[in-house]
Amino acid sequence: MLQQMREAQGWLIKGVLWAVVFAFIATSLYFGMSNSSPTSSEVATVLGQRVGIAEFQRVQNNLYQNYRNIFGNRADFDLRERFNFREMALEQIVRQTLLKRMAKQERLEVTDVELYESIATIPAFQEEGKFDPDRYLAVLRQQVPPIVPQVFEEQQREALLGQKVYNLVTAGINVTDAEVVDAYQRENEQVAARYVTLIPSLFNDEVTLTDEELQAHYEAEQDRYQNPEQRQIKYVTIAPSRFPYKGEIAPDLIEDYYATNEDEFTQPERVQARHLLLKVPSNVSDEREAEIRTQAEGLLQQLRDGADFAELALEHSEDEATAEKGGDLGTFPRGQMVAPFDEAVFALEVGAISEPVRTTFGFHIIRLDDKLEAGTKSLEEVKEEIETTLQKEREQEAALAFVDDIMVFLEEDPQQFEALAEQHDLDITTAPFVPRTGRLPNLAQAPQIVPRAFDLNQGAIDTQSTSDGTHYIFRVAEIQEASTISFEEAKERVTNDLKQQKSRDLANQTADDWAAKLQSGTSLDELAKTRDMQVAETGLFKRNDSIPQYGRSAAFSRMAFDLQPGESAAVHDGSRHAVIQVTERKPADMADFETRKQATREQLLRQKQQQARAAFDNALRDEFQQLRESGDIVVNPQYVF
Repeated sequence: MLQQMREAQGWLIKGVLWAVVFAFIATSLYFGMSNSSPTSSEVATVLGQRVGIAEFQRVQNNLYQNYRNIFGNRADFDLRERFNFREMALEQIVRQTLLKRMAKQERLEVTDVELYESIATIPAFQEEGKFDPDRYLAVLRQQVPPIVPQVFEEQQREALLGQKVYNLVTAGINVTDAEVVDAYQRENEQVAARYVTLIPSLFNDEVTLTDEELQAHYEAEQDRYQNPEQRQIKYVTIAPSRFPYKGEIAPDLIEDYYATNEDEFTQPERVQARHLLLKVPSNVSDEREAEIRTQAEGLLQQLRDGADFAELALEHSEDEATAEKGGDLGTFPRGQMVAPFDEAVFALEVGAISEPVRTTFGFHIIRLDDKLEAGTKSLEEVKEEIETTLQKEREQEAALAFVDDIMVFLEEDPQQFEALAEQHDLDITTAPFVPRTGRLPNLAQAPQIVPRAFDLNQGAIDTQSTSDGTHYIFRVAEIQEASTISFEEAKERVTNDLKQQKSRDLANQTADDWAAKLQSGTSLDELAKTRDMQVAETGLFKRNDSIPQYGRSAAFSRMAFDLQPGESAAVHDGSRHAVIQVTERKPADMADFETRKQATREQLLRQKQQQARAAFDNALRDEFQQLRESGDIVVNPQYVF
């Protein structure tokens, strides 16, 4: 069947690959399937296989952490509101099951050699570029919670097996010479346009609102004007300090830790320095920059004449963070400062003062106070530190084992929460009611608890841990449903919302009206004058370029390349609405085609392979939805709903 998929690659854009993949899945799944319901200690029954809480929680947590890495500092509740991690985790488990069944039908397998070679190439498990078994075990042990090697290796084997299925999907896809020529011409064609940009704020003063309109908007959008749902949790705290480790740490374990984690005790070359900064604004003229440089050179001369660096920095430095400390930057390694500063300070001899160094911040005068060579602390120097670390690890392991034991009982009967807490002398804390977007100050180290509480039913139990090994077992104690805010309370918000909506509508409509007038013969300059606006010009640009004076916009670029010189149209690009008029089209210069032919072929091949993978992913996703809706996947509503 996968051979059919590869043969169908020429029809990919027409959707035939999707149909072939869907047919493959649909005809291979139902053998051995079971609709039996999951037990209270299971999350779901997926294609005859039972999904335990631990596996489901692991997949869900991995997804959540991946999205946190993608979104950076975005607040936790934004992610929980935007993404249904429970459903996503279930889909991922189903997807893996589908891939394993396909691999079995195609007689694909991952050998032990392939598995261990893939693990050996992971940088985290390497020492000096080579796989280190001790480091491998140590890294897995340091995860929160720790990962057993057999579990990690099984996860890695499943990932490699899935990749083999995907490789079969894309195998055999090729690119013709004609496609390469077309792609090169399309990529290197250029167009130029004139345009004006209409943004909603330009129309704010033209918006009028009546009380009737406000009332109607409020009633139509009542879901937006509500006091949010709030929840209250009760929780107990289990810290590693509850399980003090009183035994001795064997010397060989200390030595093993030292050998495995040598990087922890290796210090790079470092310097101790002071600096004096005269800032240079980003928009400064050349004349003003020259004046600031002259001022820096004057201060440098004072230092060479014997002036005290700390006093001069206190008086003249514009670095607010260090001026009061006499310019003291403390000790830092190579690469911590911006490149010009870094190069200058590490090139100095101890006691020497630099010439003025220009960085994006301004002009720096640097004095090197000390230079510390790179080196590794001896085992004797860090022995007590390692012993403390290993003791803490054992305390954390004991805390984890205790929590696991408690959770076994709670998964069977959540009503035991208070009784178990009393039995084990655990204080129950009742938190105040909080919305999904709220924070509990006493749980600042575990901010994910609040959004997680909103994923559970009332009375449900869950646990979260922090990086220091502290665990929280919590129960959703009470739920206060969302309630609608009265019109009078919400009136200011309603007014702002409706005003913004009408401004957007006016900007949109004006862009369409102007485009029609351009087609009728009115000039773009005349239209721009009616609003005292300037017409901008892009100059020539390619399809994938950032548009000069406008920025990157797929909508603008797509429309511009659809038009011929003299033609015009409106572009609706999110909150921006532009009216564009194409002035020039320039065909691709084929002079460099031969030199770029292979790169173009490879790029086009990657695109077609990505399209094949996307079609395959869509087929898997649709099959998951069908199985979900048909009841062939049976879920425990306590965890997935």
